[in-house]
Amino acid sequence: MISSMDLRTTRWVNWSKKNLLRFCLVAVILFVFIAPNRPAHYSYLLLVGAFWNIEPDRLSVSWQRFLVIGIPLVLFPILMWQYFPPVWNDIVYWQLGTRVHLLDLDAFFKSIPGNNGWIFRVLKTPWLTSYFRWIYANGFTLPVLIPIYRSFWAKDSLKMIRYSLSAHVLQFLLIFPFYLTIHVNEVWYVLGQPDGMARNLSAADAAVVVVNCFPSMHTSIAFAMLLLAWREKDKLFRWIWTLFCLSIIYSTLYLEIHWITDVIAGILLALSTVKLGDWLILKVGLRWKKNA
Repeated sequence: MISSMDLRTTRWVNWSKKNLLRFCLVAVILFVFIAPNRPAHYSYLLLVGAFWNIEPDRLSVSWQRFLVIGIPLVLFPILMWQYFPPVWNDIVYWQLGTRVHLLDLDAFFKSIPGNNGWIFRVLKTPWLTSYFRWIYANGFTLPVLIPIYRSFWAKDSLKMIRYSLSAHVLQFLLIFPFYLTIHVNEVWYVLGQPDGMARNLSAADAAVVVVNCFPSMHTSIAFAMLLLAWREKDKLFRWIWTLFCLSIIYSTLYLEIHWITDVIAGILLALSTVKLGDWLILKVGLRWKKNA
């Protein structure tokens, strides 16, 4: 029979587990508001929204059992972002050197009315520009990494695999044929405008950085993560990730980086990778069950 002391202890432990993370997140919010003009603090707010109410999505699996696969899955995107960018740069230099593009669509995209996204720049302020520069600069990593970390804390290895598959793993494979055969430069470069990201690129650097616009991978990554976020149970996370991912897509147009056609193609690519990821997970799962 449980004593009243043991019962109170159990209740206190459960209360602590439930609220300790929230107290830490509230401290983060207060820290952000002390210096609100630092764009880097936006990432702290994203973490608050992502982890605020994780309990509805947490699986009842022991940590000992989960960590066997959870640790490799959480290390994979970290290692990929550490070692893959130099490889991608080598690929881009090789791509530019081969000159095998079948289509140069700069002139065609420029001729499409409204395709330069001017309507998304009707309202421009210094704060919006700062915000969207931060959004774009982090648009490849945070929309993927934070959901993976969140799924790790929720002890859900299947979601970690799904986020990784639908983002960089499948998208790099599917998008490379487009980049190899279709040549499209960034909007500001084609129109002769200042760089929206204020990167102060030399002519040689710009020749490498502004290529590979079609489809927009910022858009495809963001939209894929938005679609998967809506499978989570926590409503707060779903809406915060909707706002964040849509901001990434908007930033590509606001900063004159992508054409509207790039964005549309990116959305279609996202739909394809999410569906393909679901199909692969289903096929592997069925085969696993047959062999078990």
